[in-house]
Amino acid sequence: MIPQRQDLHMSGAENAVLRVNDLSITYGHGDHAVHAVRNVTLSIAPGEAYGLIGESGSGKSTVAFSIMGHVVGGRVSSGSIQLDRRELLTMSPREWQDVRGNRIAMVYQDPMNALNPAFRLGAQVAETLIRHRGMSREDAWAKAVDLFRQVRLPDPEQLVNRYPHQISGGQQQRVVIAMAIACEAQLLIMDEPTTGLDITTEAHILELIADLRQRLGIAILFISHNLRVVAQVCDRVGVLYAGQMVEEGPADAVLQKARHPYTMGLNGSLLPISGEVRRLKPIAGRLPDLRQVPQGCIFAPRCAYATDQCRTMDPQIQVVGKRHVSRCMFSELVPPADRFIEMGSRHAPGDSVAPQLSVVDLDYSYARRGMPLPFLARKARAKALDRVTLAIRPGETLGIVGESGSGKSTLARCIAGLRSPDRGAVRLEGRRLEPLAGQRSREARQRVQIVFQNPDSSLNPLRTVGDIVGRPLGLYNVVPEEERRKRTIELLEMVNLEERYMTRYPRELSGGEKQRVNIARALGADPEIIICDEPTSALDISVQASVLNTLIDLRTQKDMAYVFITHDLGVVRYIADRVAVMYGGSVVETGRTDQVFSSPGHPYTEMLLNAIPDGTRGRKALLEVEDSRPKPIQGVGCVFADRCLQYRGRECDEVLPPVRLGQDGHMVNCHRALASA
Repeated sequence: MIPQRQDLHMSGAENAVLRVNDLSITYGHGDHAVHAVRNVTLSIAPGEAYGLIGESGSGKSTVAFSIMGHVVGGRVSSGSIQLDRRELLTMSPREWQDVRGNRIAMVYQDPMNALNPAFRLGAQVAETLIRHRGMSREDAWAKAVDLFRQVRLPDPEQLVNRYPHQISGGQQQRVVIAMAIACEAQLLIMDEPTTGLDITTEAHILELIADLRQRLGIAILFISHNLRVVAQVCDRVGVLYAGQMVEEGPADAVLQKARHPYTMGLNGSLLPISGEVRRLKPIAGRLPDLRQVPQGCIFAPRCAYATDQCRTMDPQIQVVGKRHVSRCMFSELVPPADRFIEMGSRHAPGDSVAPQLSVVDLDYSYARRGMPLPFLARKARAKALDRVTLAIRPGETLGIVGESGSGKSTLARCIAGLRSPDRGAVRLEGRRLEPLAGQRSREARQRVQIVFQNPDSSLNPLRTVGDIVGRPLGLYNVVPEEERRKRTIELLEMVNLEERYMTRYPRELSGGEKQRVNIARALGADPEIIICDEPTSALDISVQASVLNTLIDLRTQKDMAYVFITHDLGVVRYIADRVAVMYGGSVVETGRTDQVFSSPGHPYTEMLLNAIPDGTRGRKALLEVEDSRPKPIQGVGCVFADRCLQYRGRECDEVLPPVRLGQDGHMVNCHRALASA
């Protein structure tokens, strides 16, 4: 059953650009109907940024797509959507052609779904300008170059001639943002726009968003699971749970003084970037099955404060502050949630313990694209890894951080045997592993598993979740055949997925659910070392907290080691014992996590830490120089010289930086003395 409409608006602005009123969206029919969005009301004024938050499957993207007129496979069962007082739900396809990309633009979560692989990047941006602004092809091309420069893409004059597959994921997202702002739309919908971006690029994009609002007065619907980013960008925030708006108000009030238990749970799953590291307390339970909406409060089955009244009566909207409302019967009585529980003692192995996995002087290079002749390509190879040396001890987590293009994922693939290095070695307990996985023994493949960044590219679309997760159990004979189904269900439960997911296919899962399946599959091999390449980047914060706690528990129970690659420094601080910072294919700093975060020795590490959103509104002053110095030549001087605030001229340009050694294995590659850091 669907709760009856309540004549209370969660938000309202007289001069609103966007008005969504009593919106309900349903997929399917009869007993199989999924009530994905129920009675949602919101509005956004010119120049205002409205944040929409909630777990995967809560309806955030469904609301966004309905505003764009894309409700594929579903229907709007009630409500209204108006842009500048013009009803969108009754528009003809021809009218929508004038609106999409012109008056409303959208930045999608996966940039590859928004870019045509067959066309050059510049042509895709220019097409929007030609269609909606009537520009000549020459003017549109010049504008595309300028837009690429605005979103800080490198060498925009060259980049406009490239294809989507020739640039990194972070650069793809910046191209999509350039396309979205090309026509200076009234409303910009951003669906997880910074999820795939590294921390410094994210900071620049957030600065760009602030500039767009100030310069153009553009209204923004900002969907994200990164609450710190939402706090920095947004004026107001709406919280969706299972398709229903449960809290709305000013960003500071909702994210710092939440009055709904669900919002408190989201805030409680937020990883701290300073202070003591203690175990997070994720939200218990799972989202309900929206084919059968339960009676009473939709959040009651997961709520620590629920009473019998909550389970039988629909909660009314309560005013709890200035423009701050909550859909909870006991909003005024609910105490602030305790974010943490005790982590317990954690003793990382010392330097005297022999490494379980080691990387020694690893080099990897690739042919530069665009070389017309093979012999020229061989001479013009670009180094992705340069003399990388690392060690991981039993039961240890080594975090590897750095921007897109720093070599993190290439290193992961070399360790996993998916890339063959030019020189150097990967050793498992002192034994040199063959370069490629197919050449390694079954035992070696079982002991070292990998979780990829993009679950779509690593999950077989023709296999069910049960088949995917259960396959390693048979491949490596982890359990007898009669126990495989039971063990598969246990693996899914480890990553907060129920047994009902066994029969589903990847296409039926959200991005976060796909990544959880990916992690469960890696755990199924019962490995000793897991290489985690951005494993939580697609997860909302509550599921992220649960998965990180699971990884920590497994590390403790099985003495499992992780190579944990991420651009989220909060995640690294929470899970890693030691950190390696990579830039330009080189390791520029390594040390204990607390050392690196409290006393960074390399200017690049300082820049990364400074770029972390701190959860306060407004712009941040970024520790970065203007992009005006010559790019360093690989193998000559410091790789970070052109961006360094501590730049010393010819010394940095021409002399390789020395290795500076500090206490407890703290190592920095920099001309600046470590003691002065």
